[in-house]
Parts: sequence; structure tokens; C-alpha cells
Amino acid sequence: VVAPDAPVRILLTAAEEVRAARRSAELTSHDAATVADSLRRRDASDSTVVDFLTAAPGVEVVDSTYLDFEQTVDAVIEVIDRKLEAARGH
Repeated sequence: VVAPDAPVRILLTAAEEVRAARRSAELTSHDAATVADSLRRRDASDSTVVDFLTAAPGVEVVDSTYLDFEQTVDAVIEVIDRKLEAARGH
């Protein structure tokens, strides 16, 4: 939806509880339960507009649930490299 003609499209996801914990760590003034509730409400609202949890055809999913930041970046770069290499016919 964001860039339908991009040469590489990625859906970056993680388990809800992991997303809430990560977000809570960023928002030190909010407790984890409040952050988790906010994420659930946002996800529910967003899902009425678009099915953002299901990758469209041609979109690669990178699940960062068990990855730290560096591993997530590496996984995304790996997808990009693989897709671009395939597009070049190698």
C-alpha cells in the first residue's frame, strides 16, 4: 500500500507482547499494560482500514519477535539483497 511499485517490499512484524515491551521501553513514562492496551487499540483501528498483518503478494515478511535491533536490520538487508539479486537474474 505504501510503495506498491518498490523493487522490494517488506512487512516487519513481531508478536504483540514483544512490540508492547519494546514500545514500553521507549516510553519510560508509561507502564507496560498501558502501552500494550494502546497498541491493541491502534491495531484494532488500523485493521478496519487495511489488513496490515497479512502480507500482500510479493511482500516478504520479517518477523522480529526473537531478533534484536541489529539482527532485524541484518534480516531486512538479507531480504533486500536476495530480492535485488533475483531481479538481476543471478
